Amino acid sequence: MLTKRIIPCLDIKNGRTVKGVNFLDLRDAGDPVELAKFYSENGADELVFLDISATEERRKTLADLVLRVAETINIPFTVGGGISSVEDMEILLNNGADKVSINSSAVKNSQLINDLASKFGSQCIVVAIDAKQIDGHWKVYLVGGKVPTELDLFAWAKEVEQRGAGEILFTSMDHDGTKNGFANDALAKLSTELNIPIIASGGAGRIQHFTDTFIYGKADAALAASVFHFKEIAVINLKKKNYKSRASLLDSNNMEIDFKKYNDGLVPAIIQDTLTSKVLMLGYMNEEAFLKTNQSKQVTFFSRSKQRLWTKGEESGNFLNLVSIAVDCDNDALLIKVNPTGPVCHKGTDTCWKAENVSSFGFFSELESIIQNRKDNSENEDSYIASLFRKGINKIAQKVGEEAIEVVIEAKDCNDDLFLNESADLLFHYLILLRAKGFTLNDVERILRKRHISK
Repeated sequence: MLTKRIIPCLDIKNGRTVKGVNFLDLRDAGDPVELAKFYSENGADELVFLDISATEERRKTLADLVLRVAETINIPFTVGGGISSVEDMEILLNNGADKVSINSSAVKNSQLINDLASKFGSQCIVVAIDAKQIDGHWKVYLVGGKVPTELDLFAWAKEVEQRGAGEILFTSMDHDGTKNGFANDALAKLSTELNIPIIASGGAGRIQHFTDTFIYGKADAALAASVFHFKEIAVINLKKKNYKSRASLLDSNNMEIDFKKYNDGLVPAIIQDTLTSKVLMLGYMNEEAFLKTNQSKQVTFFSRSKQRLWTKGEESGNFLNLVSIAVDCDNDALLIKVNPTGPVCHKGTDTCWKAENVSSFGFFSELESIIQNRKDNSENEDSYIASLFRKGINKIAQKVGEEAIEVVIEAKDCNDDLFLNESADLLFHYLILLRAKGFTLNDVERILRKRHISK
């Protein structure tokens, strides 16, 4: 599985941590600095700090409190509440925040997402979305759940991604504080429709709820508050019971990646097109590059020439969009399947071996090459294929029709050998017809793929 994260959330009002039910009936949960320190020392992967009344009271997030929290912890730290400008975010990042969360301001001024992502990078931008079901439809709410909108949750989430958000923090207002589990159906739909990480929020009450949201909700991270603040679930026990921590780095077959096997901490990463199965390139990953690849879902390497993390496509726009990761039998090499955007090689070719990135159909591809050669030399070739090309496309099409009828006839009988032989004759003549029309099996595959994707 991809690495999962457990994230305690500190909702702040008047400088104190608070927690309620369905965004109402808030009660005090402790000092945010002390809680942040406790979670940092006891297994939390990240923290989220939300000044929940900042937007409502038209004031900025308490930047000095952010600074105090950041000085206390050593894990990633997201801050939100009342952020409405590039300048607001800059202050928070300078005070120690790793990421910034925006909510109401993003709805009121969607260009803000673009501006922040352009200035600071998508990896710093979390868009929080609070929503609840109205007549069976998920509608977005603003100002701490107090102001309804007509925005559809899924449409807004797609727009947020397109504008440059790096993550979405989805809170179900119907589930918040109820301790009855996360909104896994909505989370699964978001995860399926988007290519950025989804953080589940609202409804955690038992350890099983975290397991369920990772499996059924397909969430990349799970956020909770009261069950942690009031000691109902210990983060460290939750992680031991449910999943390996971030540093374990497991693939979908639960094989562990050994980055420490070699002194430089790098493992080779073979990149393969998930649709054509062509090997596109070879790169190297360290632990940080692996984590970033999982989080961003765009392949990131450690560049030995640049001596830094390097996301493929960061200059050219030709990204490698992550599909899956597998580890070899010795736990020291990666096979990464991707959907590439544009040529992969920096010299402009589809692959780093100058090969065209098209599907290989095994012997059919070899047979296509033979047919093409016979076509190119049909005037001089003394072969059956060449004779068909000399007779023209009408004769070739006629042969395909005859063979198709033979297949139908044999399909109704019980002689499997005859059926398979006639099927081979049909495919053979169909390949000749495709070449006569100037097409290949890759052209047919492309049509089928488009039909599949459109359904």
